[in-house]
Amino acid sequence: QTYPPKTPFVADSVQTNTPSAMGKKGSQEDAVLYKCVPEDWLWLPRPIRLALGWCIVTLFATSFLSIPISCILLIPAVWRYFPVCCTVYVALLVVSLVSPLKEWEYTRKICQLTYEVFDFSCNLSEEERKKAIAAGDSGQYIIGMHPHGIVPIQALLWCAYCDQYMSIGDKKMYGFGAAADVVMYIPFLRNIMAWLSGGSASYKALYDGLTKGIAPVVNASGRTPRHLYILPGGIAEIFTSTPGKHIIVAKRKGLMKLALETGAHLYPCYVFGGTDFYNNLATGDNLLSRLSRKLRMGVALFYGMYGLPVPYAPRVSMCLGEAVMVEKWEGEGPPPADNIAELHRRYLDAFRELFDKYKGAAGYPDAELEIQ
Repeated sequence: QTYPPKTPFVADSVQTNTPSAMGKKGSQEDAVLYKCVPEDWLWLPRPIRLALGWCIVTLFATSFLSIPISCILLIPAVWRYFPVCCTVYVALLVVSLVSPLKEWEYTRKICQLTYEVFDFSCNLSEEERKKAIAAGDSGQYIIGMHPHGIVPIQALLWCAYCDQYMSIGDKKMYGFGAAADVVMYIPFLRNIMAWLSGGSASYKALYDGLTKGIAPVVNASGRTPRHLYILPGGIAEIFTSTPGKHIIVAKRKGLMKLALETGAHLYPCYVFGGTDFYNNLATGDNLLSRLSRKLRMGVALFYGMYGLPVPYAPRVSMCLGEAVMVEKWEGEGPPPADNIAELHRRYLDAFRELFDKYKGAAGYPDAELEIQ
């Protein structure tokens, strides 16, 4: 089915067993996905929308390579043969590094142009969307998305989707995101992440964002965020990212502790196709993965179409499951290990259920979810 313009959700054929704020429990026969429509860009011819979408995802991926690209400028021959290009690049580099970090709301609308590149769909019906927005207005949520992938193009899709579909009037689910601290020092990527409301992923920053509404890149635009969006798999999932495989790395439990200390409920979100954008040349425990952990940033070798940072175009389906409800820890000191472990178990069970329900509709009927 398709989300038509102006009336984004059509839920006539959705059959479910148990109502909930977001994705509902049920079998694969109940699974329905809805194709997303770039409503703000329908005035453009489709070929132009596609061309712009390809440019956006390619530039986003290339921004992850800005440091090695910048190092090429240290070669004198590059300046000798391409003086104008080098000068322009350095000028843009300086502008990127001195520009203040601040979210830019229009970036979310621009990201709608990526929908058609990946035949993007989501599982939420009109009823589920309305319940989620109402729940978000009265409660607080952490949307945990897996897998991370090498280049998290799904982050662009989520930002566009949440901005477009997860709001009714003044009620909005769009909150703030998180990225490794070092990202804020990488030219171009730092600006893109800030435009998309991404800030520090340190525990203190996430805690302050949820409890006090403090998120500098968001506050700079005059907005106080309420909900958190994060890809908890982080660096570990970068090195398990392989086309055709479905792996969640969930050994760390910091997100569970954060949920218990803040009382924020957890929304599981699985993106089918999230590991199919690029081929990974370094998977598993290797020198690059160890270096990445030391630097607290992903240092990966990857390629897409034609051996370039142009992603492949898998069909991408974003599926949100039933919320894992959390009771805030009110005791003295940090939450007990048993409470954290129990919440962690429920969180992973929710992902297993979500994956098994929607894998057929998403085009992966024989896939198995591996949790490490």
